[in-house]
Amino acid sequence: MTNIDALPQAVATNATLDLICRRSSTRAFADAPVDEAQRQAVLHAATRAPSGGAMMMYSIIDIRRRETIEQLAVLCDNQPFIAKAPWALVFVVDYAKWMDLFVELDCADAEGTGPRPPLRGELAIAAQDTVAAAQTAVIAAEAVGLGSCYIGDVVEHAEEVAALLDLPPYTLPLSMLVLGTPAKERPATPHPTVNIVMEERYHRADARVRAAQIAEMDAMFRPHAAEPGARVRDIYQRKHTSDFMAEMDRSLALWYQNWTGEAPLL
Repeated sequence: MTNIDALPQAVATNATLDLICRRSSTRAFADAPVDEAQRQAVLHAATRAPSGGAMMMYSIIDIRRRETIEQLAVLCDNQPFIAKAPWALVFVVDYAKWMDLFVELDCADAEGTGPRPPLRGELAIAAQDTVAAAQTAVIAAEAVGLGSCYIGDVVEHAEEVAALLDLPPYTLPLSMLVLGTPAKERPATPHPTVNIVMEERYHRADARVRAAQIAEMDAMFRPHAAEPGARVRDIYQRKHTSDFMAEMDRSLALWYQNWTGEAPLL
């Protein structure tokens, strides 16, 4: 199993890798605006992310209006810190722009009935494009003095989010970032290292590795981990069986029908 514990020491002299190691999510923002130079740097970097065939199968919705951010905070599990962020970016898996171009140029399938809708293959590649753009934006934001936090809950409440952001068929909002100047110094969040990197092929954890995972997670979860396995049980109860996960599942079924055009939300 590859040892990734030693990496931070090995890369401390590299500014980019050091920034990645020090970065943590920001959930408290200073009362300071995001200036235009910071915005443009983040957005430009995002569009420089890798893209399958340079197709750019995503769109970035740049949200600055306080009213819209506050509505998104409500739709994303009523998280108050979202409403206080000065800036939000919604990363949309987007094939609508390609469908429009296909129609514009009379592209058709073998039966001549027009372009078929995007299916799971296109979704897999487009989602990779979208995540690459979002994470590049995260690193760029850190480089220009902005903190950020991923908001996966933007996929919930599909009907309301589609209406709020005017999302057409062949789209799916994959993630949202809230960004702003951090209100205070943020220590790097510890991340688990056991059973993450696997050599050559997938390795299912045996009893020894599972015990190491549980012990590492409990150590990171202090002082809340009062007994062995507390972190895993916390994740099961607070995430895996949560109401918001049930809503996410419901909404993703709707988003997939929107993606294929089978049942547009708008």
